Amino acid sequence: MTNTTNKILILGPAWVGDMVMAQSLFKVLKSNHPDCIIDVAAPAWTLPLLERMPEVSGKIPLPFKHGELAFFDRIKFGKSLRNQGYTQAIVLTNSLKSALLPWAANIKQRTSYLGEMRYGLINDVRPL
Repeated sequence: MTNTTNKILILGPAWVGDMVMAQSLFKVLKSNHPDCIIDVAAPAWTLPLLERMPEVSGKIPLPFKHGELAFFDRIKFGKSLRNQGYTQAIVLTNSLKSALLPWAANIKQRTSYLGEMRYGLINDVRPL
């Protein structure tokens, strides 16, 4: 067994109510893996809420407008996360756009449900 710390990137929801519900996931992750580091990437308007969640270590504002594809910008942003040492990404949204970031960041375990036909981008598929 290795003694590495799990560093998890969560691609958070864009809506405040959904982010409140996401805290239950953060609590379960911390309960099951007390030493894990949880960073959340989400729209800037949700970051003040994340500041109140003690389970979250890092808050990463997403620079994209809601609904904007910005394909190459998303790939570039994902690549900028490669040196952060993430061991897992959990994508809480349904969009193909959100699944691009952890794939471009080369995060080995990318957990979510398939959503918008995200074959290849999500490699740890969970049924709804």
